Amino acid sequence: MENFLLILLHFLELKHLYKDFTVRNFFQIEKKSVLEDINLRLEENDILGLLGRNGAGKTTLLKIILGLIKPTKGSVIFSDKKDPLFGFANSNPRSFFWRISCRENLIFFGKMLGLTSKEINESIDKLSDILGISDTLDAPFMLLSSGQMQSINIARSLLKKPDLLLLDEPTTSLDYESSKKIINTTKDYLKENKIPAIWCSHDHLELNMVSNKFGLLKNKRFTFSNSKIFKFHQKAINYEFEVINKDIDKIKLKLDIQITKLVNINQFFTIKDKNLDLDEFLRLLIKIDVKIISIEKNFNHFEDYIL
Repeated sequence: MENFLLILLHFLELKHLYKDFTVRNFFQIEKKSVLEDINLRLEENDILGLLGRNGAGKTTLLKIILGLIKPTKGSVIFSDKKDPLFGFANSNPRSFFWRISCRENLIFFGKMLGLTSKEINESIDKLSDILGISDTLDAPFMLLSSGQMQSINIARSLLKKPDLLLLDEPTTSLDYESSKKIINTTKDYLKENKIPAIWCSHDHLELNMVSNKFGLLKNKRFTFSNSKIFKFHQKAINYEFEVINKDIDKIKLKLDIQITKLVNINQFFTIKDKNLDLDEFLRLLIKIDVKIISIEKNFNHFEDYIL
């Protein structure tokens, strides 16, 4: 019977979570609502991708889960652990000691977690192989690239195997190759060690690579989906056409299209329609004798189409 009950429990459940902050404005005290009626369930081995605009409440939600701030109303429930061990990493490396080596940094934080010297060394060896940080361990932290710093940051969050890993924009400001490395190595480690995670990011393509569940924070509320973000991504498709300047009057006359920008002697216009029949539209432009210089297919940033 006990085993059956455990199966019914979720690893993490947020129930009717609200968070208000008190804002002092000169002589007035106002309440600002940040989160409203948040309901979320996370199962063992889930990686939840969480998206939302700056200020949407993603970091506030993570802080509530971490126990750093209390919700105004609602509850955070862990199925089998009163005090779960969290791993946490964001894009800010300022909490490291910049003049000492990466290895010395990890040893220091390992001791803070209560690990023995043997456990720390074993964990560093394992993580260095998985995350590819062997070459940087003995270098001063200040000499690392942004991508290398973030790999060490991820390693710190995993030194003592966490019950839940929380990642707040872990690839912000990284180049494509560094981001890809962080994404792939962290995802592989989480799957191999069966660690659930909540991964916050502005990059919907990044979350498509790592998450099996998707959540959107918008207008203080949380929307949940088991599907990939690709459905949202499709809605963002738009086509940008470049035509010569003298043809723009034809387009204005024949088509109801707003001209978006002027570059040198050429004009650009954009069509935001995921159902656009490109072949049919090109035939229409040719029919009215418009010379097309270039066509570019774009995918808007997530924040551009969740409004």
